[in-house]
Amino acid sequence: MWYLNEEREAILRTVREFVATEVAPQAMEIDAHNEFPLALFKRAGELGLLGVSVPEEFGGLGGDQTTHALVYEEIAKVLPVLTVAMGAHSLLAGGLLEMLGTAEQKKQYLVPAASGEIIMACGSTEAVGGDNQVEFQTRAVLDGDEWVLDGGKVLICNIGVADLYVVIAVTADHVDPVTKAGLSAFLIPAGTPGLGIGKPEHKLGWHGSATGSLSFSGCRIPKQNILGPEGGCLQAMFVSATAEFLSCGPVSLGIAEGAYQMALAYSLEREQQGQPMFDRFQVTRHKLARMWGEIESLRALVYSTYAERDRGELCLATGRLLKVKGAEVSEYVGREAIQLFGGVGTVVDTGVERFWRDAKVMAIGGASVEALNDVIAGLIKRKLA
Repeated sequence: MWYLNEEREAILRTVREFVATEVAPQAMEIDAHNEFPLALFKRAGELGLLGVSVPEEFGGLGGDQTTHALVYEEIAKVLPVLTVAMGAHSLLAGGLLEMLGTAEQKKQYLVPAASGEIIMACGSTEAVGGDNQVEFQTRAVLDGDEWVLDGGKVLICNIGVADLYVVIAVTADHVDPVTKAGLSAFLIPAGTPGLGIGKPEHKLGWHGSATGSLSFSGCRIPKQNILGPEGGCLQAMFVSATAEFLSCGPVSLGIAEGAYQMALAYSLEREQQGQPMFDRFQVTRHKLARMWGEIESLRALVYSTYAERDRGELCLATGRLLKVKGAEVSEYVGREAIQLFGGVGTVVDTGVERFWRDAKVMAIGGASVEALNDVIAGLIKRKLA
């Protein structure tokens, strides 16, 4: 592949060994029991996979964004939910901490986060909608030397297992509908009085993501636990969200590849009237050919976009396009993989249907494809795409 080099191939070998020997044997059990993959998450930290692009001075590998994509793609071929947990930790919470944090905050939290010593979560989405910040109800008020938070968040990944929550709250009389000024980010350690942790939701897909609600009732944190400027965190949030949307490209690519490889193997092995389905039925061959074509088209979009990101481009439009197209391709390939398996494709124990379930959640979780298409349209109008 044109985007591989010696350094990236070395990390890819490490990831492939990790996936083959440690992730794959546990993937079905984690999905079946809806368990957060804690041991695998910690192991990813030991291997440096949680700090791929974190600067070396803060305990990371100092790698580029394309390397990040390769790691996520490879893991998602077998256990997409592990990349969901990693993204919430490294890209959302970690991205805000890296962009807005003081040197002291980074030393205290980013260094152990890069190694997996601590787990982080990002609390932004509320019941009024993830992108509807002007109606957010979670508020933080300065009372002497402490911030006091009240409100709640929904559909937050890594709840319960996180040691640190990066939480977005309103700190002004209102949030500006254009600039989104008036929102601030805060560092809230687990166990802080007034911080409530809900029960993880049982979802269609992403089993084991520990996704659920947070509540704040007179939750007091030290004044210095604000992250970045008061009322001005949304610019950084926009960038960290873009990083998350970018990552949905390689994750969706991995999901599609995982489903495709299972369908291809089954079509070559399953015989009817003395011939493998691949040889006997033109429809089987054509389905697989189109699935392959969609995967390779997505691959080209993913790694060309990541190449732009590594050249310093923000990729505001194409980053969001990766999530839109990624969800579309992975849903399509996952659906066709089930169809090629026939009746047994609907049986959970075959393992193929879970790729479609995870792909379906990719179209909604973190931001719906409809909302992202609207953002892309706005960027097109402003000649930023």
